[in-house]
Amino acid sequence: MAFTICFTIFLLLLVSLYLALTTRKTTKNLPHGSLGLPLIGQTLSFLRAMQTNTVEQWLQERTRRYGPISKLSLFGTPTVFLHGQRANRFIFTCDGDMLSNQQPPSVRRICGERNMTELIGDDHKRVRGALASFLKPEMLKQYVGKMDMKRSEGILRCIGMEIKRSW
Repeated sequence: MAFTICFTIFLLLLVSLYLALTTRKTTKNLPHGSLGLPLIGQTLSFLRAMQTNTVEQWLQERTRRYGPISKLSLFGTPTVFLHGQRANRFIFTCDGDMLSNQQPPSVRRICGERNMTELIGDDHKRVRGALASFLKPEMLKQYVGKMDMKRSEGILRCIGMEIKRSW
């Protein structure tokens, strides 16, 4: 009887070891980092950092611990964290074949399926080019001047003074 129990336990250990070795997922192409607890991940520590206004320190600590590229889990979604100038250059210059942005379903519901963060390829380049021309320093100076004029008109109107236009 004892022999049968020992043999069964040995057989179960052997089968579990075989399954562990053969079904092991490769992490060779994944960045360093921890996904944390299932579904929770690093969400609680990230929210705590947001609440105490220490997000910058939270990001710096993560960069110090795992490097400029790491994996984490936020709001139940596996996420890649990229930090630094080289990472920004990579993100903004690569095409949709190498990198694609996937927002969580909640963000897609709020912002819409065709928001700028969801666009890829030629659509993204076209919208980014339009925004870049809109946000040039010369254009921003022009917009700020117009906004300042409107603000001044509103203040003068509130105190009852006559508005003199110079144009």
